[in-house]
Amino acid sequence: MREGKLTNRYARQILDAARQVIGPEAWVLALKGAGLERYQEKLPPANPEPGVTFAEISAFCQRIREHLGSEGGRTLRQIGHQVFRRDVEAYGWVANLIRLVTSFLQAPGERVYSALQRGANVVRLETGSAPHVWREGAHFYWENPSCPYCVEITCAEPCCDLPAGVLEALVAWVLERPVETVRVIEESCRGSGASACRYRIEW
Repeated sequence: MREGKLTNRYARQILDAARQVIGPEAWVLALKGAGLERYQEKLPPANPEPGVTFAEISAFCQRIREHLGSEGGRTLRQIGHQVFRRDVEAYGWVANLIRLVTSFLQAPGERVYSALQRGANVVRLETGSAPHVWREGAHFYWENPSCPYCVEITCAEPCCDLPAGVLEALVAWVLERPVETVRVIEESCRGSGASACRYRIEW
């Protein structure tokens, strides 16, 4: 896949999840504000071809944040939760593999670490970006120096809430607990001048 584009199927999941969470009127405004009005009548096809650019999906998220004001970040995380649910449906074999592997791991930390590594593989496949995962003591980290969600965006504070929401949902799913019990803190963001978007994951 060419650098700087999501696959059509992954963009489809994001756009469809956003429409469900924010409603059709706000969704259309966000599409138009991001130059994605071509998908107003028909979502991208569910295929692995490159489609929506990083700059377009970044602008789409930014329009949602601007439209919803103080609720923008929380809403983008909710969209991320819905994206993950669609990931589980779309990549059933991956979900089954994660469940199978983590079922043999007793410690919650080992289960989470294994799931994050496999989640990073899916993101590499669907976006061409390069996230990596590591742990320091009881803390787990996800970092992406080529994050698709803050391209050509400037923000005073870390602003990649959609992928943070995906991570929240992934960890909650693996641990079989409510998503509200998981904390994903974006410690640095390319949109605010850092070299990579980095998240600390706690529960």
